[in-house]
Amino acid sequence: MNAAEGWLTPDRLADEAGTTPDYISRLVQAGAITAGADGLFPAETVPQVRLAMALAEGGIGLDDLMSVVGRGGFQLSWVGRLWAASEPTGRTFEEFSRTLGERAGQLPAIYAAFGLAPPSPESVMHQDDERVVTEFIGLWSLVDDRPEVYLRAARIAGDGVRRISGATQDLFDELGGPPNHQLAMGKSMAEALEPALRLSPVLADLMVWLQARHYEHETFGRIVGYVEYLLIQAGRGENRHGEQPAIAFVDLTGYTELTAAGGDEQAADFASTLQTLATTAARVHHGQVVKLLGDGVMLRYPSLGDSVACVRELMASITAAGLPPAHAGIAAGPIVVRDGDVYGHTVNLAARVAGHAGAGELLVAAGHGAQSPGHSFAFEDAGSAALKGIPEPVHLLRITLD
Repeated sequence: MNAAEGWLTPDRLADEAGTTPDYISRLVQAGAITAGADGLFPAETVPQVRLAMALAEGGIGLDDLMSVVGRGGFQLSWVGRLWAASEPTGRTFEEFSRTLGERAGQLPAIYAAFGLAPPSPESVMHQDDERVVTEFIGLWSLVDDRPEVYLRAARIAGDGVRRISGATQDLFDELGGPPNHQLAMGKSMAEALEPALRLSPVLADLMVWLQARHYEHETFGRIVGYVEYLLIQAGRGENRHGEQPAIAFVDLTGYTELTAAGGDEQAADFASTLQTLATTAARVHHGQVVKLLGDGVMLRYPSLGDSVACVRELMASITAAGLPPAHAGIAAGPIVVRDGDVYGHTVNLAARVAGHAGAGELLVAAGHGAQSPGHSFAFEDAGSAALKGIPEPVHLLRITLD
């Protein structure tokens, strides 16, 4: 084999890994990486070198690394098989940046918003780096060319993928997926490596598939809303969601005390079960889980009626699942939707109403049509309450759950 067939010279390996030929020589001398008989390195050596550099940045030098390797606790060769780097383009980060014209200065900030370390000017660019970054900038330049827009879009993507990757790796580690755990179970090296080798491609395929399905769902929902609006404007339909949108907070009562007694595992189980129940109920009632709050969940709905129907069902399912009893608060009114989250007075009001509710109680802030005869849910007057951060007393309705 030669360099043209996928093998790398020491200089080429240094370029692709973002280091110097001298560091490559040090890794070879330490036995961390190995060249072939012709002095060339296989492409899978690139991530091995990058890992050695990351360990050095974390304070673990070559001597310490090789002592761990020598005791059989870790093998750098594992890393090289987990993923493959794309081919380099032959340009440095600085050279690539210049092709973007006036947007070049934004690249370091965009990388940081993705959650990635901005490359040094002399770093070698790869085909996937250039393709993805160029297409990302090209898309948002068509929508809104302000610098803050690029950063918001990059932050949304980076935060989402980082959460998925981190949580997946946490689960993988917890259940004994890494090779060292598999070896400790008595498996052969090939068997021990299989879960780790399959994790990245399976997760990559899953994320592509899920993104397409969720994108279709979100896009169709927006199209339905727009067509409905056009029909109403033309006098050919009525607004099925003529009310203001609604926000609900559903919290588990006594969660802190119960998990202090039951431990962290029970806390994690409660949170996981709550997420599943909330997502299932929201899907049926036109709702959306905005965020999980440890012992609670925040949901968003197109109308108050949808929110009440969903939260009643969710509270019943929480009890049936053996979780601590829930208490909930709902408020309807204007909201600001931004980057997958919601903000505004209505959100704050719903949170305060939920905090005022007792165990097994669902309270709704009166107003915005909450008492209109069109609603099918039964309620009773719960009086007025002074809620923290809300300037005026709030008239509350108690929803009948049975």
